[in-house]
Amino acid sequence: MMQSQYGAPQGFTEPRPLGGDSYRPLVAPYLHPNEQIHAVLELKLSDLIRRVPRKHQRGKPAPAALLGLMVLLDLIAVIVEAIYESIFGFFRNLRRLFRGRGLQGGWTSQAGQFVIAVRHSPIGGGQPDNDGALLVLTGSRTVIFEGAIGRVAVLGELPYGQLRKVELRHHSMSDRVDLHFADGSLAAIEMDAQQAQVLAGTAR
Repeated sequence: MMQSQYGAPQGFTEPRPLGGDSYRPLVAPYLHPNEQIHAVLELKLSDLIRRVPRKHQRGKPAPAALLGLMVLLDLIAVIVEAIYESIFGFFRNLRRLFRGRGLQGGWTSQAGQFVIAVRHSPIGGGQPDNDGALLVLTGSRTVIFEGAIGRVAVLGELPYGQLRKVELRHHSMSDRVDLHFADGSLAAIEMDAQQAQVLAGTAR
């Protein structure tokens, strides 16, 4: 099978959204002139990765008239987040004992910024709870999209050279793949073996 300059097999079959239509016509308007799509890959963030802390969440500043209300809502959100983490964080930490951490390097690292980009869904109203994404591989970069039926939204991109290693860690209970970034950070995702091999061809 022939390889493109970015390492993706030209005959690779992309995942299909519900309805069976291709993502390619949807993502094409977001590409640079003459930029070619070499592969479309589908991923899910590992359940070992916690929710994005509020101080790292993306959002628009509130109008001055609503600042008081926003402070109250933020306080409520902090309390809810603390309760959520006290319950689900306990079980996540138990899983980490056997499966390792899902994010290494912190939220300001390249891996952390990748996770934050995936989490914030324009299609879902900007709430930081998205866990699925598409990786569109081109000749110079990897563009991160969220895909839905009949539409996509850009979440961010991985510049060429930022992804250094793609490590397949599949076993009977998990399709885990570790993404190693140039700054030494790591993010765990779920992806099937065929797509992971294609993504590995982009790592430098």
